Amino acid sequence: MGGLARKGYCAGQKRWFYRVREHLIFTPTGRIAFVLSMPGNQHDVQGLYALLQTSFKGLLLADNAYWPTEEKRAELKSNGIRVVAETRSNWEFQYKPEDAEWLRETRGRVERYIGLFDAQFNAEKTRCRSAKHYLARRWTKVLSHNCSRHINRERDLPKASVAHFRLAA
Repeated sequence: MGGLARKGYCAGQKRWFYRVREHLIFTPTGRIAFVLSMPGNQHDVQGLYALLQTSFKGLLLADNAYWPTEEKRAELKSNGIRVVAETRSNWEFQYKPEDAEWLRETRGRVERYIGLFDAQFNAEKTRCRSAKHYLARRWTKVLSHNCSRHINRERDLPKASVAHFRLAA
């Protein structure tokens, strides 16, 4: 795929992979607002730093892999991007218990959106052999996902149902 797929490591699953790292930003209603595909050998935080080259602004809830350096945190803030990321238990900085609980609950909804997107399109698999076709298919899937969210809402169908996603898509 023109160098887009690379060997990387997923610490959460404790395994190596050969693929593309995909960064999805969802709105609070579950629509996809931004997609970034990066080589698999780049750390997740590089996807966060790539937002500095875009017009994206707003609050970004993330896992602890997206914790920016102090220098980058200031740069992100000056560009209108605020990052609230989970902390690790051994870190000096920890959120208040109620803030940590809010972040866990909200991140759970985001993870659900990601899971539905994966289930809707078998997103972890691709038969594309070129970066151009991969990116075109990925953006088509994003458009279908967002359209299905709209259709499901208009028809009073469950927003979090893979069957309804597939029907609408």
